[in-house]
Amino acid sequence: MSPLIPSVLQKLPAFIVAVMILLLLLLLSGCIASNPLRIPDEEWAQLSREEQLQAYQQQAEIDKVRIQARAQERQAELAAEARIKEQQLALRRHARYGDLVQCVLEPLQVRFSGKWKSAQPVAFDLVRGEVRAIELEDKRGRYQRTGWVSFDETGQAVEICRQSPNYSNNSCDRLLGTTKEFHRGLQQQIDIERFAQGTLRCDLKPTL
Repeated sequence: MSPLIPSVLQKLPAFIVAVMILLLLLLLSGCIASNPLRIPDEEWAQLSREEQLQAYQQQAEIDKVRIQARAQERQAELAAEARIKEQQLALRRHARYGDLVQCVLEPLQVRFSGKWKSAQPVAFDLVRGEVRAIELEDKRGRYQRTGWVSFDETGQAVEICRQSPNYSNNSCDRLLGTTKEFHRGLQQQIDIERFAQGTLRCDLKPTL
């Protein structure tokens, strides 16, 4: 693939790029048949050129509606994600004691390329209801891997996962505690299958 292609795509409107990606996915998944309207080859061969052209036009309309619907769904998802982020930013700006938790993962072992390796300590803070990615790196800086952390709406659970919460077969481990326990500071060993092992320490972050 030409190195110019990514830069060209970056210059296109996001909607056009989404449509192009959806078309490619439809082609790869077989949703766009070799003959329009999924007409069998035997029937297709018996159609006139005018009838074939009409079938292509009908298929194009169907594909257009399908692609527009999927693009609208994606735009709605992005809008919902943006609203959630804005709510979290507002909560962070006006946080009360108990809304923010700060955590450290140390010591930490992470599975890179099928082998357990010592990893750099990781520190992060979370606002209630926040879910985000963290980058994990081995001690030598040769390997990297992404994990996901979250702090639930109740303020009682910090969770670390191997994959995004969107994955149904995700592997996670969590630290549970009451507000008083998080106030004093909590510590727990985590063990996430084929991903990470170590010590997770969390307490409530003071507000200014």
